[in-house]
Amino acid sequence: MKNIKITYFVIILLVSGTSALSQDIHFSQFYASPLSLNPANTGNYDGDWRIMNNYRNQWRALSIPFRTISVGFDRQFWLHSEKFSGGIYIINDKSGPAGLTVNKIFLSFAWHKTVNGHNWHTGIQGGMVFKSISMGSLTFPSQYDITSGQFNNQLPVNEDNIGLSDNYPDLNFGIAWSKRLRFFEPELGVSFFHLTMPKETFLGNNNRLPIRTALNLGFNIPIKNWFAHPMALYMRQTTATDLLGGLEFGYNIPKANVIKQIFAGYFFRNDFSTAFDASIAVIGLQFKQLRLGFSYDINSSPLKIATNRRGAFEVSLIYISKSTIPQKVTIPCDRL
Repeated sequence: MKNIKITYFVIILLVSGTSALSQDIHFSQFYASPLSLNPANTGNYDGDWRIMNNYRNQWRALSIPFRTISVGFDRQFWLHSEKFSGGIYIINDKSGPAGLTVNKIFLSFAWHKTVNGHNWHTGIQGGMVFKSISMGSLTFPSQYDITSGQFNNQLPVNEDNIGLSDNYPDLNFGIAWSKRLRFFEPELGVSFFHLTMPKETFLGNNNRLPIRTALNLGFNIPIKNWFAHPMALYMRQTTATDLLGGLEFGYNIPKANVIKQIFAGYFFRNDFSTAFDASIAVIGLQFKQLRLGFSYDINSSPLKIATNRRGAFEVSLIYISKSTIPQKVTIPCDRL
């Protein structure tokens, strides 16, 4: 039965190739992976330094689930009166029966400026991408054994034009804006990935990775001890599109010693190739400087037949140190 599910899953991926094969690695909790969302988010927080960690496990209903792990670190530094930030972002992704493994390491740099209450952030991100596949877990037509009527992976592959690895440099750029208004604070960001359109191929051809554009929008709305945070992310890469949107709401616990905040939310994903792709439930806690989030994707795309609607489970962790930069400057003087 499981083999039937895997076969059906592969068929759907091939039929919907433009949306399945063109998208980059992404998280349902996109807001909890700031360095992969927009390079301008490097240092865009109140604190001296920050550590981020994300884990995603997708399609466990299949024999070989997709797994993604990311780790990031950034910190603030000042040059005269100008605020800058630097960071590093590492991601490891493994997916499918071919053992497709992707490792990325990026360095980020951002500049932050406030003009008339408008907060502007500009960031650039560059690094290396390493990809590889495992031929031992695949079978090819030449490995069909007519004597047994089955595939034998001990037979030669006879596919000399397939490479087992590929690596290339990559470059990303982004801008973000926010402004504190009377009752809420809007946030807007736009980012561009693969600006140099690097060559990416296992077959030795001139396949170029298209530029991916991401637009994110959010509103921070405090309501006494409560808060609401509607958010949306739209991404486009050639003909592949992806829209995530929803609302996170929570409660700030007064005079809390350990747990400062609890929150929950609902998001949806729509890739525009189907009417609806997934529903996403989110819950989490804030422990002093540590924010911990959990989410689960309920699959509603055509893949639900193969996955029994079981989508992805995610865990996000963000720790932000307290800021040592004084918020107010006091000038002592003698009393007259």
